Amino acid sequence: MNDAENPTLAYEHHVLICTNLRPDGRRSCSGSGAHELLSAAKRKLAKMGEPGTSRANASGCLGRCDHGPVMVIYPANLWFSCKTPQQVERILEQHLLRPDLQL
Repeated sequence: MNDAENPTLAYEHHVLICTNLRPDGRRSCSGSGAHELLSAAKRKLAKMGEPGTSRANASGCLGRCDHGPVMVIYPANLWFSCKTPQQVERILEQHLLRPDLQL
């Protein structure tokens, strides 16, 4: 079954935050606070809009370790290097509530 057959299965926005931890001590998203940012994203999405329209998930490595923690919003394919929970909340609010704004 694809989304065209049952559009209620699809999210309008899917937020992925890399939570990968490199075992060798090199810079990684998890080691740079990604779990705190993921929690902030989930809280913010819970306060915004209708349930089931947006979702935040942990992801494996997104290949941008030197810029982490990294967040990507689909289907818009917007990539961000986030450092604080407040930054994540602001990005989500600006993009999801006002997609016409350019970040």
